[in-house]
Amino acid sequence: MDPDAATSRAREIARDLYPHQVEGVGFLLGRRRSILADDMGLGKTRQSAIAMVEAEPRGPWLVVCPASVKHNWVREIHLALGDVETCVVGPEPPPAPGFGGWMVINYDLLKRDIEALLEHRFTGIVFDEGHYLKNHRAQRSRLARRLVVDRDIDPVVHVLTGTPLTNRPRDLFPLLQLVGHALGHSFLAFAKRYCDGHKNDYGYWVTAGASNVAELSVQLQGIMLRRNKDEVLNLPAKQRTWIEVDVDAEVRERLNDAVGRFLSGDRDGRGRRLGIAMFSGARRRLAVAKVPQTLDYVRGAIDQGEKVLLFSCFTHATRRFERALGEQAVTITGEVPTARRQGIVDRFQNDDSIRVLIGQIHAAGVGINLTAARQVVFNDLDWVPANHWQAEDRTHRIGQTGTVNVTYMIARDTLEEFVRAILETKARIVDDVVEGKALGDAIESDVVTELRRMTAYLDETARSGSGDLDATAIEDLLREASERYLAENTASMSRRARRELAPVSERAIRALAQALAGPERVVYAIASASDPRAQHRVEVEGADINCDCKGFIYRGMCRHVRDLKNALATGTPVPEHYRLLRA
Repeated sequence: MDPDAATSRAREIARDLYPHQVEGVGFLLGRRRSILADDMGLGKTRQSAIAMVEAEPRGPWLVVCPASVKHNWVREIHLALGDVETCVVGPEPPPAPGFGGWMVINYDLLKRDIEALLEHRFTGIVFDEGHYLKNHRAQRSRLARRLVVDRDIDPVVHVLTGTPLTNRPRDLFPLLQLVGHALGHSFLAFAKRYCDGHKNDYGYWVTAGASNVAELSVQLQGIMLRRNKDEVLNLPAKQRTWIEVDVDAEVRERLNDAVGRFLSGDRDGRGRRLGIAMFSGARRRLAVAKVPQTLDYVRGAIDQGEKVLLFSCFTHATRRFERALGEQAVTITGEVPTARRQGIVDRFQNDDSIRVLIGQIHAAGVGINLTAARQVVFNDLDWVPANHWQAEDRTHRIGQTGTVNVTYMIARDTLEEFVRAILETKARIVDDVVEGKALGDAIESDVVTELRRMTAYLDETARSGSGDLDATAIEDLLREASERYLAENTASMSRRARRELAPVSERAIRALAQALAGPERVVYAIASASDPRAQHRVEVEGADINCDCKGFIYRGMCRHVRDLKNALATGTPVPEHYRLLRA
């Protein structure tokens, strides 16, 4: 791409991104395989999707991620790229070869579907939550390598992780293999230099330590980018994410059956709409059904060093969270006496071994300060939106110095999708208070009130020939109601969201344009230490440095590359004994 076209394209990409995301896209475009290790909440998904289609405009592309975020990936892909073809694998198998869009699969299905995946020639592969692959001997790591290493294709590869891997360098090795870094050639060589590798008294290798960490950080420059929230000063004070999860059909149908009875307009002997009494039990079962996927997400946040507020409306769910998280968690529900609650809050705020506060939304969602956390997760949804804002603000208050990330787990094809539409739009209303706008009466209404308002849209299209609402019709009407509600209430949402974006610097635009134009290639010659008459060839292409000496070929590391990388990374002059051959 010529420089003018690259600059024009860079400005177009930057239009709807935060400045740090523009830099991230440029980084990912700087080489075909790289690791993006940003903090949670900095938008790694969107950066990866945009960079992927810029590097490889034609698919198919594959995303491998935890089960809890599969549908969130699809949603982010559509938000970033528009109307593109997507497919979520599981329980259905992968599509046949010839599929040209985005395929999303969770790590647990790799064993089942690896042969079907190998039939596709993916132009790009994303491994989200890359710390799932930290054991290079584990089956899922071996399967991941089969997708990108042991084949005759060269896909673009992005490894995304929020875990600071340099705290335990051993965990980094399988990711270096996936992204084709020279340090991924030999685990033993890597462990000896960077993992304090040594044999114990029984003759077994111990590789759990860390050594030469400063040198490792230099060697990772250009292939791994990590930013934390404290470095990114242009984020809004609070960010909300809606993660769609799947639940069993039986659980989904119970809740939707209650919706159908409510919308039918039929009433019991006391004049109440049918379905209202069914909602509570159905919602409780739904909350319990989502616990495993919510736990998966929360554990990922813990692995990334975060403290988490975890809310549910139901004690059935909070008890399951307690059993699963054990001594890492404390709990506040309505069963905890008021006099004991401050002591629990103090433990969460001050004890680093306590990573999660599990709260019942009405008991723990008001009147307490929980600013030790920057992650707030709702397993299920209360029907009064104002209760969510109260709970969110346990951590988003005076004393909080970072951006707060609020995550809602939403069950697909259920009433929760409609509740999400209400929460999204009313969240904008709440946020508008900062700009001096009045809340109005709408903020006080609950979900049942809003659902009654929406029934006028549904009478004609949602009923089957018999006049009843079947399961498919209920799912369709909820989806239609959600879309109509969003369209009715948030016409200016996208315009306002764009106004909130901070301006992107010209430096970031130039860096992205340079990445779009392609990396520069520089070649040096250096005399061999063992034979002064011989020379080694050291090539620099973008972030990659390669050498033709035996040490580099077999171990992925040599003095020539280390010294040159250190000079380039720190901005010091290239040593004189490196003779420039071609630039």
